[in-house]
Amino acid sequence: MLVRYPAFAQKPAQQLWSVRAELHRWGWLSRIRFVPAEGLHDHKAPHSYDLVYHWVPYDSGDLPASLAERMKEISQTLQGGGNAFVIGPAQLGRQASSHGLHVCWEEPVEQLPTFRMHRTILPKARLRAGLTLFYIKKV
Repeated sequence: MLVRYPAFAQKPAQQLWSVRAELHRWGWLSRIRFVPAEGLHDHKAPHSYDLVYHWVPYDSGDLPASLAERMKEISQTLQGGGNAFVIGPAQLGRQASSHGLHVCWEEPVEQLPTFRMHRTILPKARLRAGLTLFYIKKV
């Protein structure tokens, strides 16, 4: 997994561990790597990855060219058949097909069960308009 912020990798790591433990597939863990994302922006990433979690800074949403560049980076980083979970502005999804990516589904973050639960605790919690979670597959 390509990781930009190590602290955010903890939950996916725990989920991977739990699934492998439940299936008694300990050997699969030896093939999983958490790799810093520094190579993502230099367009010379030495490897491609099966799974990418990527957050697009919301200020990028104002510039279609910036969003297209982000999708290009994700496409270059994912290997064929790989999956990406991307959070960013709603218009980001329009850039996917021109970079060999397919948006399998998208969901406004405000409608995700996790955010709705968060809102029960903090009723005044707000998100930027259009913040969306995308599940993307490289074709």
